[in-house]
Parts: sequence; structure tokens; C-alpha cells
Amino acid sequence: MIKVLIVDDQKTVQEILKSYIEEVSDLEIVGFAEDGQMALEQVESLRPDVVLMDIDLPSIDGLTATRIICERFVDTKVIIFSVHDEDTYLNTALHVGAKGYLLKSTPPRELVNAIYSAYKGYFQLGPGLLERYLYKVDQAQSNTTEIEQLRRTIEQQSLLLERIHTNKTQPNRYQSPAGNYNEINHDYRKLEKQFNMLQYQFQKINKQFDILQNFIFIFSVAMVIAIFILILVVI
Repeated sequence: MIKVLIVDDQKTVQEILKSYIEEVSDLEIVGFAEDGQMALEQVESLRPDVVLMDIDLPSIDGLTATRIICERFVDTKVIIFSVHDEDTYLNTALHVGAKGYLLKSTPPRELVNAIYSAYKGYFQLGPGLLERYLYKVDQAQSNTTEIEQLRRTIEQQSLLLERIHTNKTQPNRYQSPAGNYNEINHDYRKLEKQFNMLQYQFQKINKQFDILQNFIFIFSVAMVIAIFILILVVI
């Protein structure tokens, strides 16, 4: 026999749940609670197997009560039974240890199945919530994959930058030719251009030097001739 505690501040909801559960022979309602504090007291005294917990409760809200129950009474499983379908409530319920999350529009058969699942330690989501949760899990996994790919790309780029820096600061350090072919080829082309430019400058200077040298020779010859003529005139 699975003992069930119903926690809801509305008598109408309590009666509806009672009618659902009483039709199942191996389910037994052991008590009702109308607020969070009463729920904690009932769990401690009655030790139910499963608690159907509303969220909007006086004194202590249902999520806080669920957290306390899951911490203090590990054999008692809590199923949130609420009108709230927002992700915030669902995520909080999962975080505090609830074994299920059902909307109050859940059909009786689904409710009973959820009680069985929670009793066995399995997690149960109501219709519509499961599909949405699985979609978010898929999205999260997809985002995780993209983030992992981005992380690897960043790591590769960082390693490449580190290798380039190492090559520049430690040119004599041995490195794999295959792994650095592109970098070496780039540096070679760069040095080749610099060499060609220096060679051109050298040739240009050399030509200028030849011209200057020829000019000096011609100037020297002219000076000698001028001096010779001057001597002849004086004599």
C-alpha cells in the first residue's frame, strides 16, 4: 500500500484528488494539509510515501516545504501539483528535489501513474511539460556542443599564437617542419622580399658610387690638366 499525503489550501482540489486516488486499491490517503507548516508536521507524524504538493500555500510555500521534506525525510517522495507551468517553478522544483511536476489539469490516470513512478524513485513530468523540458535539454546540448567547438577553436588559436611567439623569440628552438611550414614559408617570403629590396638598394648605391668615382676621376684629370696649363702659362 502506497501512503499519500495531499497538500493544498483549496478543499475543492483536495476532494478531487481524493476521488482520483480512492479508486485505486493500492493507494491510501493518510492525511490532508492546507499549508506548508502543516505539511511538514504531517510528514513527520504520518511518514507518507508520496506527497502531492501545491505551490501557493500559506505560511510556508510548497517549494520551500518540498526542499525541507527532501532534506529531512529522504524516504518521502514529493510531486508538485500546481497551476503554474512557468519554467522558473519547474526548475526550482527540480532543484529542491521534487520527484515530479504535474499541472492541475493532469488527467486522473496520469496522476496515478506519477504517484507510482515517484514511489519507485522515478521522475515524472506532466503532459506538455515533458516535451518542453526535453526540447530545452536538446537546445542546451546543442549550445554545449557549439561552446565546446568554440572553446577548442580558441585553444587552437592560442596555441598557434604561442608557437608564433616562440618562433620569434627563440628562433633556434627545434620545431616540426611540417607543423610550421606555413609560418616558415611566410617568414621566408618576407625575408626574400627584404633581401631583394636590400639588393636593389645596394645596386643603386653601387651605381651611384661608380658615377661618383668616375666624376672624381674626371675631376682629378681636369685638375691636373688645369695645373699643367697654368704652369705653362707662367713659364
